[in-house]
Amino acid sequence: MEGEFAKLLEESFKRLNREVITGTVVKVTGREVFVDFGWKSEGIIPLKELGYKPKPGEKIDVCIIEPETEEGYALLSVNCARSIKEWERIADEIEKKGIVRGRIKQRVRGGYKVALEEGITVFLPMSQVDIMPVTKPDDWLDREIEAKVLSIDRKRRSIVISRRKLLEEKRAQMRKETLKKLKEGDVVEGIVKNVVDFGIFVDVQGVDGLVHKSDISWSGLKTPFDVAKIGDRIKVKVRKIEKDKERLVLSIKDITEDPWKDVEERYKSGKAVGGVVVREDKSGYWIELPDDIAGYVPVNTLPKGIKLKYHHRYKFMVDSIDEKKRRVILKWQGERRK
Repeated sequence: MEGEFAKLLEESFKRLNREVITGTVVKVTGREVFVDFGWKSEGIIPLKELGYKPKPGEKIDVCIIEPETEEGYALLSVNCARSIKEWERIADEIEKKGIVRGRIKQRVRGGYKVALEEGITVFLPMSQVDIMPVTKPDDWLDREIEAKVLSIDRKRRSIVISRRKLLEEKRAQMRKETLKKLKEGDVVEGIVKNVVDFGIFVDVQGVDGLVHKSDISWSGLKTPFDVAKIGDRIKVKVRKIEKDKERLVLSIKDITEDPWKDVEERYKSGKAVGGVVVREDKSGYWIELPDDIAGYVPVNTLPKGIKLKYHHRYKFMVDSIDEKKRRVILKWQGERRK
């Protein structure tokens, strides 16, 4: 019975621009019910659609399917009227709740059709599916979702929902709670939302934060793309909370102590060290040394014709410490370390 009604309801939505009219039964034959609904001519309802034999004078809700048949009567439907009234009831219920649950059933132009638990189909625009843009639309098919009601057009009998709006509201509440409990100096876990040349954008429990490229490593040699990709979970330290802008200034390097404090003890002149070539400028090569220390080999100290290769490991010898630029000056030893 429920399945039949659901099918009837769905089919009737194709005609839901029709209005419900209350008519009066005038005559009943073996196959038809004649109804006065305010027009010059009467309307007819197939008796089998009505499901019972009404009495003359009885009030019946109907909608007009065809204005005039070959016999000169309007064709009326009680099923259509029932469906419209049921749609209105469900719409009232949905409007009161504000939040709905359903399953994404079909891709249509501009979005999806979603079958709600209440038994009707609504529209989910593609732009309202998620906070992030949808890149694989078919992956969302048959997925159960929770969404917020955006609009109800009773004239057109259409409902538009938004999963994104609900996520944003939940995120805003989470952000509010996070900003209350978070303190500067806290080490927390966040999710990488984007990686760009100047830094890493991180979501910390609903609050947006940025790790500037200068706060990625003490050596300054690592780029944002070296340490993170979208979707990664990373640990960060809260350097500053900008409550007026609801955002965080974050750091990766501050999780560990500054390795430069005892650099003179660990990198004494003449000490042999190994390092990887990570960058080159017009004056020399930048070398990544152990413990997040930056090394530098001036190009004018290299033998003629020698050119170091990126991402290759070599043997070096410590020449001096450049305190101002926080780098260890190295001399190339001519052998590559495996």
